[in-house]
Amino acid sequence: MRPDIDCVVVGAGLVGAAQALALRQLGLTVVVIDTRNPLGGEPGGDVRGLALAPSSRNVLVGLGIWPALAGHVIPVEQVHVSDQGHFGATLLQAQDIGVDALGYVCPADRLMQSLEAALVESIPVRWRTTIERIEAGAHAATVTLRSDGVEETLSAALVVGADGAQSQVRELLGISSRMRDYHQHAIVANLRVAGIDAHTAYERFTSQGPLALLPIGRERHVAVRCCAEADLERLLALDDSTYAAELLRAFGSRFNHFSELGKRSHHPLRLARAERITAVRAVLVGAAANCIHPNGAQGLNLGLRDVAALAAALQRDPGGDPGAPAQLAAYADSRAADHRNVRRFTDALAQVFASRLPFMPTLRNAAMVAFDIMPPAKRAIIRRACGLFGETPMAAWLPQA
Repeated sequence: MRPDIDCVVVGAGLVGAAQALALRQLGLTVVVIDTRNPLGGEPGGDVRGLALAPSSRNVLVGLGIWPALAGHVIPVEQVHVSDQGHFGATLLQAQDIGVDALGYVCPADRLMQSLEAALVESIPVRWRTTIERIEAGAHAATVTLRSDGVEETLSAALVVGADGAQSQVRELLGISSRMRDYHQHAIVANLRVAGIDAHTAYERFTSQGPLALLPIGRERHVAVRCCAEADLERLLALDDSTYAAELLRAFGSRFNHFSELGKRSHHPLRLARAERITAVRAVLVGAAANCIHPNGAQGLNLGLRDVAALAAALQRDPGGDPGAPAQLAAYADSRAADHRNVRRFTDALAQVFASRLPFMPTLRNAAMVAFDIMPPAKRAIIRRACGLFGETPMAAWLPQA
C-alpha cells in the first residue's frame, strides 16, 4: 500500500522546521508534528544569540529564509579567544580564510519566527500533538498520533526525528544513546557593552567552563556563561548588577562596563549521541542524533548541515522512495565523519579547559601561541569551525534553492 504522505517530520524547532522546508522543496509531501503551541507572529522572547556558521547561512539562503533575517543578523569578522588568568590568546579573523564573516549572530526568537512563518505557509503542522507509536513496514511507517485526547494514525514513507535531545522518536525506534553529563549549565542573558567593535565576538575559557560574548546589534551582546552545576543556584540568585559585575571580572580587563542586563535563562550541558541515526523508514537529525557542548557554537550548525545532507541524499532519486534503505544509508555515511569530528572537538575543549592538572594551563597557552604562528593549521581549523571544509554531500542540494 502507498503511504498517506512522503515524510512526517517530528519537531518544529529550528532544525525540524528547516528540514521540513528542505524536503518540501524537493517536491515531497510533508506533515510536521510538534507538542508545542505555535509561537505566532511575534518573537517569542528567546534571549539566546545563535552563532550561525557560513555553512548555516548557505542553508538558510537555500531555504529562502535569509532575506527575512535582514536587519537582525550581525556578521562576525573576528573572534578573540583567551584563557582566564594566563597569557595565551589568539585572534581568528575572516580575512584568514578569505571570507566576509566567520559567522552571523541572530537572535534565536527571530530565526524561529522566520522559520515558523515559512513553515505554516507551505506545510501542514499538527501542533499540540504527541507521537504514541511508530510501526515500520516494508513500504511505510505507521505513526500513531494523539491530539486533544484523540488518537489517529498516519502512514509515511519516512519519519524524521528532529525532536531534540530528549527525542521521543529515538526512544520509540528503540535507538539507545550514550550520554555524558558535564555537570555544567549555560546561563544566557543579553546586556549592553559600549565602546567595543560591533563585529567581534569573544570566547574566554575558564576553569568553570567557557564564556562567550556575541554581538546582536546596537551595543547589545549575548553573554553565555558556563558554570558548575553546584554554582548555578548562587549565580541565578544574584541581582542584575552583581551578576554583571561578576561576569565582567571573569572576562578580565578587556571591557569597561556591563549594564542593562536582561532576563537570564539556563540550560544543562551534556554530550549525547544516538548509537545509530537511521532505522527502518526513519532517520534522526539535529540534537536527536547529537547533543554537544556549546563551546565553539557547533550544535545548531551541525544540525543544519544534517538538514542539507538529508535533502541531498534524497535528491539523488527524485520521485523515488524517500525511506528506501539505500537513501538512508547514503545519508548516514555522509554524516559520520562530521558528527564524529564535531563531537570530539567540542568534548576535547570541554575537557582540556576544565582540567585542573597543574601542567595543563601551560600546555593550553603554548598551543594558542603555536596556533598563531602556524597559519596553515589555523586556517584549516577556522574553515572547519565555519563549516567550510571542501565539497560535502550537502553542496548537491544547495544550488537547487
